[in-house]
Amino acid sequence: MSDDARRSSSAAIAVLVAAFVLFALGMYPLANRLTGGEAVPWYGHVLFVWLIVGGAIILALFLASRFLPGATTRAIERVSGAILGMPAPLFLLVTGAFAFVACAAIAVYCFGRQPHNADEVAQLFHANILLSGRLSLPPDANPEFFGMDNMIERGRWYSQFPIGWPMVLALGTLFRVAWLVNPLLLALTVVPLYAFARTAYDEATARGAAMLLALAPFALFMSASFMNHTPVAFLAAVAMASLAAWTTTNDPRRVTRSAAAIGFALGAAFTMRPLDALVVAGVIGLAQLATLRTERAKASSLAVQVVAGLIPVAVLFYVNWKTTGAPMRLGYEVLYGNAHSLGFHVDPYGTTHTPLRALTFASKYLLQLNTLLFEWPLPAIGIVIAGLFALRRPSRWDLLLVALVCSQALAYALYWHDGNFRGPRFLFTAVPAFIILVARAPLVVAARTHGSARRTALLVVPACVLIAWLAYGMSDSVAGRVRMYRRTAPVLRVSPDSVARAAHLDNALVFVNEGQESRNQHALWALGLSRGNTARLMVSASPCAVRTSIEKEQSLAPAREAGRLDRLVRGALAFDQQQSPGGFPVTCAEDLLRDAEGTAFYGPFFPRNGIDRDGRMSGKVVYVLDLGEHDEALRARFGNRTWYRFGPSSAASDSLPTLVPYAHQSP
Repeated sequence: MSDDARRSSSAAIAVLVAAFVLFALGMYPLANRLTGGEAVPWYGHVLFVWLIVGGAIILALFLASRFLPGATTRAIERVSGAILGMPAPLFLLVTGAFAFVACAAIAVYCFGRQPHNADEVAQLFHANILLSGRLSLPPDANPEFFGMDNMIERGRWYSQFPIGWPMVLALGTLFRVAWLVNPLLLALTVVPLYAFARTAYDEATARGAAMLLALAPFALFMSASFMNHTPVAFLAAVAMASLAAWTTTNDPRRVTRSAAAIGFALGAAFTMRPLDALVVAGVIGLAQLATLRTERAKASSLAVQVVAGLIPVAVLFYVNWKTTGAPMRLGYEVLYGNAHSLGFHVDPYGTTHTPLRALTFASKYLLQLNTLLFEWPLPAIGIVIAGLFALRRPSRWDLLLVALVCSQALAYALYWHDGNFRGPRFLFTAVPAFIILVARAPLVVAARTHGSARRTALLVVPACVLIAWLAYGMSDSVAGRVRMYRRTAPVLRVSPDSVARAAHLDNALVFVNEGQESRNQHALWALGLSRGNTARLMVSASPCAVRTSIEKEQSLAPAREAGRLDRLVRGALAFDQQQSPGGFPVTCAEDLLRDAEGTAFYGPFFPRNGIDRDGRMSGKVVYVLDLGEHDEALRARFGNRTWYRFGPSSAASDSLPTLVPYAHQSP
């Protein structure tokens, strides 16, 4: 057997193995089998949709192709002709513009242009720190009032996240358009995605992939956030397109430019999401080594690639040195220590990450991607598998795309945290690769079939796209998902700037009431407990028990840090065991009354705080957490401001919080 035949056989086997892995993890509900159905409780519903709705669509398309061959053929030719006949620059402009407008509209309508989780909030605040001319702030004198998850307050005050994305967000914040940065990056991702697919395959695959990215609800919803996944997916697509150019050209100057682009893109991605960058770099590096076996002249370009990659990495290492104290020490390690690392160990919250748990994560992520990426009535992974099985001779690009998807899933299976935000966010970097596989699959199947089967293969994906976007009344559709996000917690869409403008706030201090559990959490952080110990304590006892134990610990004179966690746990558990209904503490009753009047999310308010030249919280309005009677600790510092509380609803039937003068807020 020749070397080419041997390599072709090995590639075919690798692709078939990948297809079986994708089926086992992304089609078969392995995650549910390992968790008793808890991991993906909606699997039964989507399976019904795939079998009944999806099956009906395939049957209808086949019958139309069988009995109306002329009509279906003309429809395919006219639509494909219109798409392929459009000049490439115009096509990319229209496709990118659609992605940008759709994403921006979702950001406004569904999410109110506000951050919705602690990751977004921390990185937005870090962007503000950079705009103040600093890499970090001195610790605040009253840290409990400004406490946010994912923020580090040990010696310096900054976020746990690598500096790359806060730097980009700072540019958006400077021009007051931070909420548009991700929509713009998603629109720009269309270009390198198209460029890679066109070089690796053909024009039809390239344009199909570009349109699928712009029409992918998961991509739109994720990019309507302030998360750092979209920029890394964009940079991964740039690296992929540059790899395709590096591989297919013999022009030394273009080889060098492409290598530099690969290096810089991966280095920039490393400053945002190091693990994702390493995964993509590993796969691309192996592809380049395979190319060098027959094109050794390109080896010298790798030095340029390394140097280009080290430029942004050097910036990250410098910032780490100035903040965490060591160039290669990330903020995650400062906050969580070695428990944050990959592998099988006890995580920061006390849960042991095991191989079975990792397998559950991988299956859960792929099952989510299967449904949430497109909201189609057919499984996206099923379409990819069909395409992989139909391949006669897998190309190097097929192997690259499959490796990117599988490597990303494997890497984050080894990570202890269950990452879910509007979908399987940990797989987002692999979304461009996955989308190209989806776009390629119908064309591959069509090439292996003829007649009605061929026409059906070419019609399946367009039919799914139309149903996902036009089936307004279905919950399993783009409109259904938009309605779900719109209905979820209207309080999360409250704009701090709108609140301040409506009340004409100036020189004000606004206390945001997040509720009793939030007050407990921040009090425990102020006592020096880690995030993990705080979380475990709060789920081990009732909120009132935790509050009572905190008060007892705070009353110790002098304060004793030694044995603090044990005392807090014992106190909380003892309270729950001994407390009778008639002996409910007054402080707990006051907490319940205060929270019954209304609560709000502090997240959007925190990054709206200004920073003065000394690195302290300032501005026309300062937003802090409402910690009940402990609020008086701020009297000396902010007593010259007018105090307000944000949280109480104007009426019992009103779900939205309102702003009220502090003195008029009942306890």
